[in-house]
Amino acid sequence: MTKDRRAKQDARERKALTGESYTTARRHTSRTAEPQFKPDHCASCLQQLPNQVERLFCSELCRQTAEVIRYWRAIVRDGRIENSDVSYALQTRVAHLLAGGYPKQKRHLSDEIRQQVWARDEGRCRGCGNPGEEIDHIHGDSADLANLQLLCAPCHHRKTEQRMVPAGAEQKSYIAALQRSRVAPQSPLLLCDDHERWSTIERTLRKERREGLLAQLAEYGFKRADFASYSWSDMWDEVLDENYDEDDFEAHGIDDDSGFGPDSYFARAMAKDD
Repeated sequence: MTKDRRAKQDARERKALTGESYTTARRHTSRTAEPQFKPDHCASCLQQLPNQVERLFCSELCRQTAEVIRYWRAIVRDGRIENSDVSYALQTRVAHLLAGGYPKQKRHLSDEIRQQVWARDEGRCRGCGNPGEEIDHIHGDSADLANLQLLCAPCHHRKTEQRMVPAGAEQKSYIAALQRSRVAPQSPLLLCDDHERWSTIERTLRKERREGLLAQLAEYGFKRADFASYSWSDMWDEVLDENYDEDDFEAHGIDDDSGFGPDSYFARAMAKDD
């Protein structure tokens, strides 16, 4: 691909993501530009956030997408992507994105459960008998002791790979577009893609959003303490129901019908285990 064709393609991808005109997108992709961030919009897909969402992403999938992009950008720039273990880690993270995201909360294990697994398996991999390194979910996300086993890293990786299938054409196109528009450019397209700055600026941006929403709440004559027993989402449902009907909000992520969602063949394969 020639340099001019690549520039035009980058501009079209930026236009589709940001909603800018083609001329503006072409200008931004032809020079270093300030990473994109729109207050009160999802930091990853740039769709407007409803008041019920307190943080900076419209969905867990969007948050994880940005996390993977930052990791990808970092390992490309420091050369770690040449390390086979790091490359494998990236491959696994991307696979989880294609499967609709990794259910971190469901798969979180307490220290007590971890100790029980190590004690029961006597510190040995149940696959090959070598020293164990990682706790594996045998099927699904259940944290029941019977669904957990200790494996060494090679056995764990091999088990995961056996449950992964090659990405389809649509999936490959999606990942290639992410790589071109959000990983390859020297200057990050979105602020949430900036692996050097995001960790320090995210807290400030979250605080600003929360303060802005609390100011809106005050305009309705309420304060957060009035809804102490409510979650953030339930509080806003209550307030907005009494004041006006918001348009239905649909979280923007990878569409279930696109081949990447939780009902896809890839997702079913990944859902069998880590």
